[in-house]
Amino acid sequence: MAIAPIEIALKLDNDDDIVKPKPSQIGPILLALALGLTGALLNSYPIELAYNIFLVLGNLTFIIAAAYLRPALTLLCALICVAPLLIIWGHPFGFLTFGCEALFVSYLRSRGWYLPTADFLYWLVIGMPLTALLIEFTTTNAPEYLIFALFKQSINGIFYTALAVILIFVLGDKLNGWIKSQQPPLVKNLKQYLQYILWVMSAFFVVGVCLFLSRSLTNIQDQQFQDKLDISSQYVGRIIEDYVDEHKKAIAQVADTLSVIDPTNYDDALTKVHKIYPGFLTMLIANQDGNLATSSPRALMENLPKSGFSVVDRSYFSQAFFQQSLYVSSVFLGRGFGADPIIAISAPIYANDNANKNNKPVGIVEGSLNLNLFEQVNRYAANDREIDLVLTDENDNVIYADADLALARLSKFNFSLDQANTKHQLLTIDTYGANKQRYLHRQSVLNNGWKIFVLIEHRQILALVEQQYLTIFISLFFVFILVIALANQFARTLSRPLAFALKELAQGGGKSGYKTMPYVAPTDFLILYEELQQSKERLLKQQFILEDKVETRTQALNEANRALKKLVNKDSLTGLYNRRYLNNKFSELQAILARNNATMLLAMLDLDHFKKLNDEYGHLMGDRCLKYVAEVMSNKFPRRSDIVARFGGEEFIIVAQHDEQGIMLDKLEELRQEIAQHQFEHDTGELISVTISIGVVTINATYSEKITDWITLADEQLYQAKDNGRNQLSINQLAHIIDKSVSS
Repeated sequence: MAIAPIEIALKLDNDDDIVKPKPSQIGPILLALALGLTGALLNSYPIELAYNIFLVLGNLTFIIAAAYLRPALTLLCALICVAPLLIIWGHPFGFLTFGCEALFVSYLRSRGWYLPTADFLYWLVIGMPLTALLIEFTTTNAPEYLIFALFKQSINGIFYTALAVILIFVLGDKLNGWIKSQQPPLVKNLKQYLQYILWVMSAFFVVGVCLFLSRSLTNIQDQQFQDKLDISSQYVGRIIEDYVDEHKKAIAQVADTLSVIDPTNYDDALTKVHKIYPGFLTMLIANQDGNLATSSPRALMENLPKSGFSVVDRSYFSQAFFQQSLYVSSVFLGRGFGADPIIAISAPIYANDNANKNNKPVGIVEGSLNLNLFEQVNRYAANDREIDLVLTDENDNVIYADADLALARLSKFNFSLDQANTKHQLLTIDTYGANKQRYLHRQSVLNNGWKIFVLIEHRQILALVEQQYLTIFISLFFVFILVIALANQFARTLSRPLAFALKELAQGGGKSGYKTMPYVAPTDFLILYEELQQSKERLLKQQFILEDKVETRTQALNEANRALKKLVNKDSLTGLYNRRYLNNKFSELQAILARNNATMLLAMLDLDHFKKLNDEYGHLMGDRCLKYVAEVMSNKFPRRSDIVARFGGEEFIIVAQHDEQGIMLDKLEELRQEIAQHQFEHDTGELISVTISIGVVTINATYSEKITDWITLADEQLYQAKDNGRNQLSINQLAHIIDKSVSS
């Protein structure tokens, strides 16, 4: 009966030495790559919610990865998954936000958290603050996009996480068959499980339906904005063209009038026309040499130098005079009558002589169009503050721009188009950080080459989408409360019968038996309750039988362990302690004697000519001699504090406390003599005797904590005894020496 427990004990002791094979990493790596590539494919085709506002669904793949893989592989999946967003969004921040999300969710999943809870916590604690910081430090109009971006990111995260959990429910059995999960199993009570399921399903359908309705509403709003841009562009273009054409006709008419009247009447004629057309900031007449003849208002002439004022270098003079045609200039800064930006409309004047009508002009008339009057045109033409206007000349210089655009007149109108989405290209005005708003736009070219840009700020659309997302958030909040209430009620309804059954089964029924279920419960619960009662009765019967068997086996196991412990420290041939026990026990004895400042003795014993004895009489005779020597040593040094051990082969060691009377040395001498006097009878009848040589060292126990230092001294004395003829003691009684281990 003692054999089986010994085998069990050996098996238990060796369990730690068994090297368990490591699970293969190829499967998890392939799963991470497959999910990452699938997510990258999905993210390559994001769903547009509004202008350049997208819903990414590919991220659900690294949420699935977080349910099965350790954080490092989940991060690998996320980086592959997010790669297409670098091209679509034009910045690498997705690697940071979604990479952190993958690590965070996978880590919390490894700690037993649910995926939706972990992801929600990430966006609340890390994701949304991180997104806010990125927007703050990388976007010039951070407040415009901040709230929207936080709404959008969190809703997007809730949606693809809920979808991922649903896919895990549907495909979980297949995935578990393909790959061994690196994550621990989730432990849920009934209430948590119901809350988990109801919340995931509710969040998915609420967000999904809301996003679908939001997208439909956005499409309607999109069409409304496009119609507004088209109508405003056409209407404003017509108004501006009419405005410019009207003043071009005015210049042409006044040129015809001046060509048929006497030059002395130029002042009155010019003043009358200027009163009729106040859109001209100033008007002037220059002669054939480009010198100013008169102006309106007349008072401007008083501020000119006496030498006169020449416009011969102005394009409106040279073009009208030499080309003999009506000319409209680009925007330029005035010079003689002020430094305002103006557009000049000029026409040639001919002499009052019909015979010379086709000859060279005698001068030009020019009107400086007041650009400030375009504000009135804009106010009357586009009575809608959702729209901003920019008017440029044929050289793309700004003629007019709404004040909130912060564009300087005469400056080059530089802008860039968002190429990420060809369907809804957004225009960004390049003003070196002064204004980085994005706009929906419509561009039209007028007959004279001018361009009109009708703009609607993108943030107006964001404001509408923010309202929709806020509605989704509020809906989710109320759904969450409803889910908790329903889950608690469902859990209470289902758990009460289970709790009652468990309590009854735990009490054991007693003499009166088990109580009847007092709650309304499904029939499955009632059947299970009865089966558990019967099973418990059978288990109780088996328990008593097993307890008796376990007690018997435990006693046998304890005895086997005690036997094993002795075998570990004993020499199998002589029955003395072995070298392992010597090393362990020496430290204890040395420490005790050192604290008491006592002297310790270490003796090394060796059988003389033992190899020769083995060669002549055989190893069996040698074993008899070793056993006899061990028996005599045990009898001579029987104290519990004495250490008598076989050091190896025919060598033995004795460690004991030394006394001033030399009793221990006398015992060693008695041991030597008794062994030398003993005779062994060989099978041939021959009598054989053996002798031993003993090397002894005595010194204060503080000499050294290392047994090797003591053995070295004793071994030197042993060699001295052998050199002096063997069968004798060689003793070295040293004075107090400082502990070598301390001094070193």
